[in-house]
Amino acid sequence: MEKLGTAAVFKGPNEKFDIRKYPVGKPEPGNVLLKLEYSGICGTDIHICKGNLPMPPKELIIGHEFTGKVESIGGSVAKDALGNPIRTGDTAIACVAIPCEKCFCCGHGEMSSCMNFGVTYLKDPEEKPHFHGGFGEYLFSPARNIVRIPDGVTAKSAAAFPCGGPTVIRACTYAGGLESGELVVVQGTGALGIFAVALAVSHGCKVVAIGSSSNPERSRIVEKLGAEMVLDYRKVPREERLKKIQQLAGKLGRGNGADVVIETSGSPEAFPEGLDLVRTRGRYIVPGQYSSSDGVKINPELITFKAIRITGSGQYCMDDIGTYLEFLKSNPRIAETFSECITHEYKIQDADLAIADVAAGKAIKAVFK
Repeated sequence: MEKLGTAAVFKGPNEKFDIRKYPVGKPEPGNVLLKLEYSGICGTDIHICKGNLPMPPKELIIGHEFTGKVESIGGSVAKDALGNPIRTGDTAIACVAIPCEKCFCCGHGEMSSCMNFGVTYLKDPEEKPHFHGGFGEYLFSPARNIVRIPDGVTAKSAAAFPCGGPTVIRACTYAGGLESGELVVVQGTGALGIFAVALAVSHGCKVVAIGSSSNPERSRIVEKLGAEMVLDYRKVPREERLKKIQQLAGKLGRGNGADVVIETSGSPEAFPEGLDLVRTRGRYIVPGQYSSSDGVKINPELITFKAIRITGSGQYCMDDIGTYLEFLKSNPRIAETFSECITHEYKIQDADLAIADVAAGKAIKAVFK
């Protein structure tokens, strides 16, 4: 009997997903077939569903946070993107991005900022092997687009932030890394923000998170991960937030503000505040602004007179996924806390409900399982 799998097909902004079943075949040489363990719903997926991140006008299986078990291997494929041996039964994270390897950035070793990124799921789901994107019970992926999860790391902990983690890692790498003793302010307590807090604390930084108590679990998680202070932007006015950061910076001997501010909220209004919060000669890292949105007024003279270094980064490369997994392996307590972040699990056929719940902020991290 032919094996079938379920997929949620994206038909366009603000439209319901079409739930379909497709035959599950064998992978072509150079590809692997992964069976769903967890597939995360990212803020980017919400932007796509709302039409804030334009996609080609055709049906797609979106989703880019697929963690799955290797069910079969095409041809003689035996290694993942980082050269790790792949065997049937291994668990791996799949990445949908395909750098062109030809543009200026790729040619200078900056493949995470490829100027001509392709995406594996930009294919008609009616085209074999059908399962091109993450919102499905299976995924066919090029072997070079997966990274094996190492022994000692659970699929659940890895599935918490397989996009947010590498994104923050790449952004911090571009900005020169984090140093012990630095005061770091993280704007936002979503997926990127939670990981940014964990990463900064692991580097010995003093961390303040700015978020919202509309979902108290987010504040609990970042406090558990080691944030010194969590400020609710809805309850603590902007001027008071600035005052608290400057007072803490003075107490720590860090100058007139945070050494590093990491913007992960995606709110345009957060950007002007970040310029206020960062100290003179500080660094402002901006991986969170990932959709077309209304502009905001800023005071550009702050950049000039404070000599602020601003670094944007919106993608990552396969090496960053490897770094993310090694981070989890080296920090088992953090990995265990990350597992707690998966608060909502859905079946593929419940895609509309899942997207609505994530858009409403109900979940810390929601996944298909």
